[in-house]
Amino acid sequence: MIRTLKFWKNFGRSIIVLGGMSFVTASAQASPPHYIVSAQKRLWASGYYRGPIDGRYNSRTRRALRNFQFDHGLAETGRLNRKTCLMLGASCKTMR
Repeated sequence: MIRTLKFWKNFGRSIIVLGGMSFVTASAQASPPHYIVSAQKRLWASGYYRGPIDGRYNSRTRRALRNFQFDHGLAETGRLNRKTCLMLGASCKTMR
């Protein structure tokens, strides 16, 4: 009996981990920052970014930003600062 309970307990944990925590409702998931999505779209259209337009600030996004900044004579920070945002033509109104 105890082995059966442990099995189902571990099985349930495995399903949650393998399922990618899909039990979280859509309203509980945070929407991606629109300025990162906007920058990814502009970088993709310019040929700098080749990845999903998902609003995640990941290594692909940083690399694309660094390459864009290098080609346009900006400081190569890999960050979406105000100058880079303006050069891209991306929406950056909510950036701090």
